[in-house]
Amino acid sequence: MSVETINRRDFLRKTGKAALGAAGLILTGNRCGSGLFDLVIKEALVVDGSGRKAFLADVGLQGKFIKFIGKIGNARARHTIEARGLVLAPGFIDVHNHTDVQLLVCPTADSLVRQGITTVVGGNCGSSRFPFTPEMLEEENRYLKDELGIEADWRDLDGFFSRLSAQRIGINYATLVGQGTIRAAVVGYSDRNPSAEELRRMKELVAIAMKQGAFGLSTGLEYAPGSFASTGELIELASVLRDFNGVYATHMRDEEDEVLEAVDEAIEIAENARVGLQISHLKVGYPRNWNKIDALLEKIDRAAEKVIRVTADVYPYTAFATGLSIFFPLWVREGKKEDFLGRLRNPDLQGRLRQAIEEAEKNVGSWDRVLISAVRTPKNRPLEGMSLLQAAEFQRKDIFAFIRDLLLEEEGQVSMVCFAMSEENLRKIIKHPLTFICTDGELASTRGILSRGKPHPRYYGSFPRAIAEYVRKEKLLSLEEMVRKMTSAPAARFGFRRRGLIREGFYADLVLFDPEKIQDRATYADPHRYPDGIGCVLVNGQVAFDGQEMTGRLAGEILRR
Repeated sequence: MSVETINRRDFLRKTGKAALGAAGLILTGNRCGSGLFDLVIKEALVVDGSGRKAFLADVGLQGKFIKFIGKIGNARARHTIEARGLVLAPGFIDVHNHTDVQLLVCPTADSLVRQGITTVVGGNCGSSRFPFTPEMLEEENRYLKDELGIEADWRDLDGFFSRLSAQRIGINYATLVGQGTIRAAVVGYSDRNPSAEELRRMKELVAIAMKQGAFGLSTGLEYAPGSFASTGELIELASVLRDFNGVYATHMRDEEDEVLEAVDEAIEIAENARVGLQISHLKVGYPRNWNKIDALLEKIDRAAEKVIRVTADVYPYTAFATGLSIFFPLWVREGKKEDFLGRLRNPDLQGRLRQAIEEAEKNVGSWDRVLISAVRTPKNRPLEGMSLLQAAEFQRKDIFAFIRDLLLEEEGQVSMVCFAMSEENLRKIIKHPLTFICTDGELASTRGILSRGKPHPRYYGSFPRAIAEYVRKEKLLSLEEMVRKMTSAPAARFGFRRRGLIREGFYADLVLFDPEKIQDRATYADPHRYPDGIGCVLVNGQVAFDGQEMTGRLAGEILRR
């Protein structure tokens, strides 16, 4: 890709205009009163999201919308951004995100906006912040007050959306409803089949969430209690989506030894429910399974040729992130937190628990491939960033005793990062035409409560990394095709109207970036670092990030199905 560059110093000297951001953008104001456009972006290399070849153009905005694309000339505008040498793309859409209540802490959505993301889909992996029973709400508030200093005052999606709307947010927000949350609300946390009445009630809760604006149903079939659902139960729940044109998004039952069987189940559910399928964070974990990638992608291709629509999302890293408790089997994790912790303490179970960790070590290969990313207590904060092997040696414990004791001390809330995937497989997944880029992260910030811990660097870097690594460096995809995976393709998948493309009449969700400088900077050791090369981000026509700082403008919208 050849892009004309601009000498920022010379440009500033010649024009005498004020800099908008570090990428060399120039924002000017018109003293002559109101103009034809509220904002004009001049001489940008437009990658419009459709996949077609980039082209040079001016883009004129009026209010929330793109009004004109072409040569604007001297038409008056209230503000102008000189964007020569920069790419203008639709704002990136993250279809697999775990942000929800974090927006009540950081409404400007710093780590998302600053990597060019303007729209996210929350409620993934079977977990949503609704619907709540009174008991669940009480438990939720104990957690929220302790961890984030906030309180939930809602029980359903309408209530949550009302809270976000009242506060205002800096990003467009859509959500799925979590099957695991629904099962907890109706069946509880035990491994048993629902009664006919409980199944009816769960289906009713799915329908209510869809009527209130959810875009689909998500599952997290490696996590209790959602994991206790049978295939038949999931077909019943997913069938509710049919009347709403909703999406069935699944963190499959297995992503390692039985990943092919898990894909078969996901396809079976979607086919029988007659709904679209979104496979979450597509991957094949652990070296002994890496050779299954071609068979996995072939299954997706065959399913896509049938009546169902199947797509998947992927983050551009070879490490996954989840809770440390995942190394224990489901029978250990069944029930509420207290049940899990009780089993960890039970002297009669120590032999079986130790055996489970030994089996997990065979999967991982070595405990130095697992990093502790976040804990709750100040006492254990020094362990963040250490591998399990380092931390166990530091505390002079064997690995089982260390993992058990740490989970007990942290009341089960220990986050970890595990290096388990193949770079070659990752390239195949990214290149596949049915995949989108995602973060699979939560909103974070370099300041305040959301700067705690050492989260996966995907929280800050997924979208810039995808361009820097797989377009500029490896040339795996063209810039136009990568941007399509980040914009119009996910917008079409989830039915976001007038978003995902640079088109006249579309919402002005836009990102300007330097294609030669865009780069993720977050690392596993130092993840709280914003990317380079993002020059400006606009959300619904308002500048949310000016290339140096967040502007504080909260122009995001709640997106309802």
